[in-house]
Amino acid sequence: MQLKRDLLKIERKSFFRIILGIGLFISAAGWILGRHIDNQIVKIIDWYFFGTMAIIGLFHFIEGFGISFSKLFGKAYILIDDDQIRIKNGVFENEQSILWHDIKSIKYKPNIFQILKPDQTYVVLKLQDLEYSLIREIKEVIRTIAQEKGVPILL
Repeated sequence: MQLKRDLLKIERKSFFRIILGIGLFISAAGWILGRHIDNQIVKIIDWYFFGTMAIIGLFHFIEGFGISFSKLFGKAYILIDDDQIRIKNGVFENEQSILWHDIKSIKYKPNIFQILKPDQTYVVLKLQDLEYSLIREIKEVIRTIAQEKGVPILL
């Protein structure tokens, strides 16, 4: 049994967000162009407005195609297989991982797996900020693999 999930995946494309992104960028460029055409001084606040609107427009444009903007900065995933458990909850979070042969027992508390290693130290796998249905799926996969490997588990 295996669970592999990309936490940053966007399931569907959005034509509305693509148009919104293009519209925001055009509005921002139009603001600067309008100030220039009217022979007004383009102040720092105008450039700030342009930059902010352009970035928001770019954000909506990229995500409209079904690409997560967060993926530009890193990964967030869950990988549970017969060899290891690897969880990275967010782009800026640290990866939590442990090999199955390093597990003596597993204890589940709300949103946390406490894993006892053979040297009597604990590894804590945190599941905060994950959907309830995904946590249930993780618990089921870990329970199934733990039973196959003879690892005691308390859920």
